[in-house]
Amino acid sequence: MSRIYVVAVLSVLTITASAAAAVDGKKTAVHLDHWMAPGDAAKRPNPVKPNGASIARGKELFEANCVVCHGPSGRGDGPAGTALQPRPADLVRMAPSHSDGDFAWKISEGRSPMPAFKANLSESQIWDLVNYVKRGLPSKKK
Repeated sequence: MSRIYVVAVLSVLTITASAAAAVDGKKTAVHLDHWMAPGDAAKRPNPVKPNGASIARGKELFEANCVVCHGPSGRGDGPAGTALQPRPADLVRMAPSHSDGDFAWKISEGRSPMPAFKANLSESQIWDLVNYVKRGLPSKKK
């Protein structure tokens, strides 16, 4: 089990280093600790109902792809996230003020050091992940 964890962490760090070397040609609004999706993407409605099944699928995807950086509760405190600049977002804090479309675009497109997931996740998986981040993460404050 620990070998799998080490390989996962090293994979994320390798992807992050590759992403950091890429040129970001996207026009996005940058804020102090997060970025915003372009207007049309942010306004895109979620085509996947945020029901229990979708949120459960999103939780599995979050645990497989996001926990290493964002941490199990989405607070940006995962084991690989502590070494990243900028630090991973606190998704619990961000969720109320960001649209579903905003999160879907960010997951799909990525931005250094966060990798783009559009090549690894289907569109419906991305929306399941959005449903979990927006409605399934523990909302308790630290």
